Amino acid sequence: MEVLNFIFVMMTSIELHALIEQGEGFHLEFKESVSAKIRSEVVAFANAKGGRILIGVADDGKIVGKGIDNGGKSQIQDIARKCDPSVNIELKEVTGVPEVIVINVPEGADKPYRCTEGFYVRDGASSNKRTTQEIYDMFKDAGKFSFDDILAPSVDFDENFESSTLTTFLAKAKLSQKLPDAETVCNLDAGTMVDGKCILNNTGVLFFTENRDRFCKQAIIQCARFDGTKKIHIADQQDLTKDIITNIEDCFLFLRKHLNVGFDLTSGETRRKEIWEIPFPALKEAVVNSIAHRDYLDKGTHIQVFVFDDKVTINNFGGLFGNMTIDNLGTSTYRRNPNIVNLLHRSGYIEKMGTGILRINEELAKAGLPEAEFEADKDWFTITFKRKSLVTERPTDESLVSSMKLSEQDIKVLQLCTVARSREQILTEIKYVNEYKNFKRHVMPMVDNGLLNRTIPDKPKSSKQKYVTSELGFKIITNQ
Repeated sequence: MEVLNFIFVMMTSIELHALIEQGEGFHLEFKESVSAKIRSEVVAFANAKGGRILIGVADDGKIVGKGIDNGGKSQIQDIARKCDPSVNIELKEVTGVPEVIVINVPEGADKPYRCTEGFYVRDGASSNKRTTQEIYDMFKDAGKFSFDDILAPSVDFDENFESSTLTTFLAKAKLSQKLPDAETVCNLDAGTMVDGKCILNNTGVLFFTENRDRFCKQAIIQCARFDGTKKIHIADQQDLTKDIITNIEDCFLFLRKHLNVGFDLTSGETRRKEIWEIPFPALKEAVVNSIAHRDYLDKGTHIQVFVFDDKVTINNFGGLFGNMTIDNLGTSTYRRNPNIVNLLHRSGYIEKMGTGILRINEELAKAGLPEAEFEADKDWFTITFKRKSLVTERPTDESLVSSMKLSEQDIKVLQLCTVARSREQILTEIKYVNEYKNFKRHVMPMVDNGLLNRTIPDKPKSSKQKYVTSELGFKIITNQ
């Protein structure tokens, strides 16, 4: 019988609580006590990309363990030894927290693994049973890693990590940072600690480096607005080359710029509500899905977001994965990039796993639009949204005056700009720092919607540019 090495090392309580706060996921499982169910978790992690099992922690993150004696540790060792083939695990005790023990399960080198109950694979935040045929089909090329887990040692962490990207992610995920940047990134499964240094994987490169097209040009998102209904005359174009979250937000801004967006302020709300001609939740779902499920192993293509007079198309290299077909979209899910999907889920961009297509068509139906059209083959996936007729969708000045309700801040800007004002003057008046991101968020929507005019319209980036309330803007503030 093979003799396995079970290594007992220590974890600090700070590291433990940082892990618990992350919550269960693709690489992390909570168990209240040692039981036979651990067998399936051990083989599931070994068949996937590895992970950790926290014994003594409930599903809600509360520490409920009563401590594990040598008999319990021997039981864990026996469970790993009796997997087929055996799994070489590592046990970690936690300094000052004797109620918890950590089982570190590395990715197995001899996949597939099975336990008494059968074959299991980690899928999202759960371990699911697979048939023998499914397992062997899945691991027939067992030496191949998924793109998002491949380490990128050439991307030096100290030189390329951008702290603001981690700050933004943690804020969106509603997580506090208790450990240094490198350890936090590794706990998010975006890197691995090697000799005390964080080595980013491709997930870490995409989420936590700035201008990461230097390392992953295939992650660029190409946005374009075409005049007419065919891909001939480009009216506007933008290549998005930053971290994943910034690219998502900038893609939304591009779509907002080139689609009709109205405003409404319903009773009891303090902020204006935007009404997009194609519902924003549907567009958001499609954009995020294209990023989450793209086949990044192909380096010669980009995600393409195109706006035409009659439609919006989102084109993505990465045909339907696994056994997915057009017919079972919305009822089944298969993750090509589980790490990327996990971080997008944590940061609030993917709300419910596997239900995105249903939500897209639900939003379109509420807006009186036809269902989205899907095209797919082994390489490409395209979703098309039909736009409403431009003749019927463009409101008149009179209808805008009677229906558009702006926030107090918007009205203040329009009143200020009855005399032409610079960007700095406007932001100072509404108490924001003179930075482009503040201007883009709080003032540019009024420019895009015709409430403010540029004084130098043919040179929008001129240092002498000023902004003045338009005729429509005058009508609206007069009507407030």
